[in-house]
Amino acid sequence: NQQNHHDVEANRPQLSPWKTILAANSTYTLCPSYPSVLVGPRQISDEDAEGQRILRRVAAFRSEGRMPVLTWGNSIDGASIWRSSQPRIGLQGNRSSADERYLRAIADCASNVAVPPERARNLFRIPSRQFLRMLIGGTNEGDLLSNGPTGPSFGLKIMDLRPKSSAVANRTQGYGYENTSYYVGSDISFYGIGNIHAVRDSYQKISSLCQSPSANDVQWAQLVEDTKWLSHIRLILSASWQVAFHVRFNRLPVLLHCSHGWDRTSQVAAIAQLFLDPFYRTKIGFSTLIEKDFMAFGHPFHTRCGHGEGKGERGASAAGGQGGGGDEGQISPIFIQFLDCVFQLVNQYPEYFEFNAEYLLVLSEHVHSCRFGTLLCDTERERELVAGIRQRTHCLWEYVNSRSDLTNPFFFPDSFAGGEGKGGGEGEGALMMPLPMLLRNVTLWVDRHCMYGPKPTLRCLSLAVDALCIAEGTGAKDNEKKEVGEETNGSFTRGMSSQSTAQWALKQAAQWKKVAELKQLEIDALTKKLEK
Repeated sequence: NQQNHHDVEANRPQLSPWKTILAANSTYTLCPSYPSVLVGPRQISDEDAEGQRILRRVAAFRSEGRMPVLTWGNSIDGASIWRSSQPRIGLQGNRSSADERYLRAIADCASNVAVPPERARNLFRIPSRQFLRMLIGGTNEGDLLSNGPTGPSFGLKIMDLRPKSSAVANRTQGYGYENTSYYVGSDISFYGIGNIHAVRDSYQKISSLCQSPSANDVQWAQLVEDTKWLSHIRLILSASWQVAFHVRFNRLPVLLHCSHGWDRTSQVAAIAQLFLDPFYRTKIGFSTLIEKDFMAFGHPFHTRCGHGEGKGERGASAAGGQGGGGDEGQISPIFIQFLDCVFQLVNQYPEYFEFNAEYLLVLSEHVHSCRFGTLLCDTERERELVAGIRQRTHCLWEYVNSRSDLTNPFFFPDSFAGGEGKGGGEGEGALMMPLPMLLRNVTLWVDRHCMYGPKPTLRCLSLAVDALCIAEGTGAKDNEKKEVGEETNGSFTRGMSSQSTAQWALKQAAQWKKVAELKQLEIDALTKKLEK
């Protein structure tokens, strides 16, 4: 049986400012693309008629019924991450008293348990304003440092991940964004992340470039930037970092949404939790994160990947699913883009992650392989009630967790324990590097994009080092090591060269240390003889 990672998440910290919504979506009638169990503000319960009425009205006011729900939070002071879809504002400027009340309840549930600023600075180890300004590096400084001596000037931060022009244009289709004049105590900002069509176009360009046998290598860096793929990666990382900043330092509840709330929202919510919570940087934690923020919250894997459908075909999802199943315009590498963003973090801060870049590469391959059922279907409802995925297919997490070569040997979990996700509230496990440093070191994920390229892109190890690493990695005895140049069984996998080289170098250093110690003993013995 596959592990139920959503249950793992539910059993972690006690969510005291919030309340579990058990009945409202138990049959997926409130929102078919949401999980059956949700978490909302404590003031509004689905156990009474009034609470049920409010929940139905809030869902009706949001695109696809995707009302604001909790995805991560600190129960000590209510700092949290919420997610939803866009509201149904339209050209008429429609309002929903239930939606306004619900968002006010989210802000209240945090303010009711908020820690006074002076105590918060000590409890959560919030650094000085000068240090925070260095972290920000000038990006949205007026927004990120909007908190004064007595706390933030607003109680709920709404982060619309779309370009503002797109959010305004959606009003012609009956949607739009929140008017903060009606949502008292809230503030809204826009973050300019491209939609699925912009991502697909950029991905096609970067793929064509990496597979081109005639690409101009002298202008390689410029050609990569011209595809805009790395620009999209930076936008997502920047927005995710800012979410984590508001939660970690401003101690605010943050509401994320884009249009439908299952593409950009899933990406940013998940990456923000990687910044905040060391649990999600472990192998079991990362699989839990994907199960929660992509699978349970309805990222349409089938629609975005076109699983099992040929060109122009229309699958089951086209008839009644949330996406366009078979509609090529709906296919977009959103999950690959998410893995690319995670790769940037693993590449820059490998010691903070239990898994390595090869782990991400394997996941990227099995998004499309359909070998495992884990990343199939569009919603939890389809996987559990329609397709019976858990009963009929193998689990991807069991496979990747069984491979020792996907584990980072230099990960030291004790160094990053006691973070906010463990309920301690100190934030010791948060990974909040300076934002300029993160964005300036974004690089092409060569292992993924140039995997089948016609030109060599990564440096190869020398034959001697290669053979030694393979022999030691497969547990071969010294007298069974293969001769240099002999064909291997491929256990020295892609993306592992630098890690294996480091392991080999450490072993060599230990051996030379022993040799030096023996030589020192010989020198000491000779010195004593000469003294006699």
